[in-house]
Amino acid sequence: GESLVRWLHPKFGMIPPFKFITVLEKNNYITRLDYYVWEKTCQLLRYLKDKNGSVLPISVNVSRVNFYTTNLVSNLLKLVEKYNLEPKDLQLEITETVYTEEKQVIYSIISELQEAGFKILMDDFGSGYSSLNMLKDICSDVLKIDREFLRETENAVRSRDILEEIIRLSNRMNMTVITEGVETREQVDMLTDMGCRVFQGYYFSKPIPIHEFEDKYNVVQVN
Repeated sequence: GESLVRWLHPKFGMIPPFKFITVLEKNNYITRLDYYVWEKTCQLLRYLKDKNGSVLPISVNVSRVNFYTTNLVSNLLKLVEKYNLEPKDLQLEITETVYTEEKQVIYSIISELQEAGFKILMDDFGSGYSSLNMLKDICSDVLKIDREFLRETENAVRSRDILEEIIRLSNRMNMTVITEGVETREQVDMLTDMGCRVFQGYYFSKPIPIHEFEDKYNVVQVN
């Protein structure tokens, strides 16, 4: 699972994050929103763990601002300790563009998080400034390939070829690969043939509220 944020406005209804996240990043309020989502996710993980005896990990997004304005490692460790969880229960998604900033600072903090037991997911790989050269340097446990590779374009064949090479190289480096934006059975079959084993997208589920997630979670646990 992945924790996603939406703004349920009393007048305008459900507002998607791209309409308000950039504002929160500019005024640094994004760190407060991040922490709120992290804590809500820890509460859910604790509830599921108490109910089922074990828990599947849930990932949360970590804004770039947290790397420069908060004690990120300490805050996350305190949260998992507060809810008697293990760091591996709460996986951390860091968008690809963060890795292109002050590498010494970013990579050092990521290494601390990994040493503490957190799994790091590079989100949206291929959406911005990434290159195959980046794969040799990134300190990430999981690579999440951006949905753009699955969109129909004039260069669909070329996109699939690049996608296959990224999956192949990641597997050789023992990195788990998740492909985002999977919407059809045909895409699942194609990606499986390429060597991808984990998928995310509307074929499996659209973003859903917690009570619906728990219903799906219970089915997964049983199976």
